Amino acid sequence: QMSGVIPLKPRPTTESRAPRTPDHGRKPENFSEIADPRILSSMGNQAHIDSDNGSSHRKDGIQKKILQKLKRGHFKVGDELDLHNMTIETAQKVLLDFIVEAQGKSLSSVRIIHGKGLRSDKGPRLKLMTRQLLRNHPQVLAYVSCKPAHGGDGAVDVLLKSS
Repeated sequence: QMSGVIPLKPRPTTESRAPRTPDHGRKPENFSEIADPRILSSMGNQAHIDSDNGSSHRKDGIQKKILQKLKRGHFKVGDELDLHNMTIETAQKVLLDFIVEAQGKSLSSVRIIHGKGLRSDKGPRLKLMTRQLLRNHPQVLAYVSCKPAHGGDGAVDVLLKSS
């Protein structure tokens, strides 16, 4: 039944994906020397689940659905903090105070604007410090990068424990 069939000639193909470039990004700095001891003391006793690129984080026990709701803006942002033009030390203190204040107001979600670090000679230091502090803070359940209209990768929406 297959007599007289001529096989098709293979077409020349090209690689459809862009070639990977080596990651020459900056290594995150170790902020443990300047971090508040109350925050760092919680590092050992909590499991963390991060996205591959660090744009989101949730503590162990927080469902993916909750993280998705946070990403989609289902939690009303109760307050906002802008860390632009602050030093690492000042931003850390202000951020810790902001979280305590938000808890006092019984806010479930806040937005922190840290910037992308594109104009910084030393890289995205505020971004790295903010995300490390949030990851290790006992009152933070999860965070996600904001939508582009709200700052994109230069800001995070944070879900706090209910007080």
